[in-house]
Amino acid sequence: MSEPAKILENDLHWREEEIASLKLLASRADRGSAQQRALLRALWAMLYAHYEGFCKFAWDLYLETLGQLGLIRNSCCVPIAKFSLTKRFRELRGNLSTDSMWTACTNEFSEWMNEQLTFEVPLETNSNLWPNLLVENSSSIGLPASKVDEHEFKLKALVSRRNDIAHGKKMVIATLEEYQPYEEAALLVMHELAIAVLEKLETEGYLKHPHP
Repeated sequence: MSEPAKILENDLHWREEEIASLKLLASRADRGSAQQRALLRALWAMLYAHYEGFCKFAWDLYLETLGQLGLIRNSCCVPIAKFSLTKRFRELRGNLSTDSMWTACTNEFSEWMNEQLTFEVPLETNSNLWPNLLVENSSSIGLPASKVDEHEFKLKALVSRRNDIAHGKKMVIATLEEYQPYEEAALLVMHELAIAVLEKLETEGYLKHPHP
């Protein structure tokens, strides 16, 4: 097993273990009791935290691993090369004069593409990882996210209800049976992201021309 695979597996394991432990407590509480309602709210908030936390962890691990390979930006596929220039493009937008644009297009861009690959700007979740942002972030670095579209409704509800809990609103999850489909959706999306990262690393899918 590769080092990134071990790291992702370990990170998923402790998150799933923590979710399962809290879910066990909720299952042992009297059905419909104040204790069970409180535990289910806590479980919902924890599920969201691990969903967002793992996605951010996986993206960061992928980019950190690529940054350690000593690649030249020009050897990488378009999404990776483009994302690695995020900071440069933001700086360029700060000065859109004709001279600045001319210099960037005729001289600087070629230099940038021949530099070693680095990522100075991380992918952000804005503490609200809505499904469209998850797809946008993954796509920006060339990772698929088909399970996100498949479970879009549940992921939206996960984020929305977590916000209600975080803001102290009386959002009730009535039973474990009501909660369970949302856990399954979040975990499927997390596992899909882990697999996507590992497949890109193993097949060198981050390169412009992956080796056969």
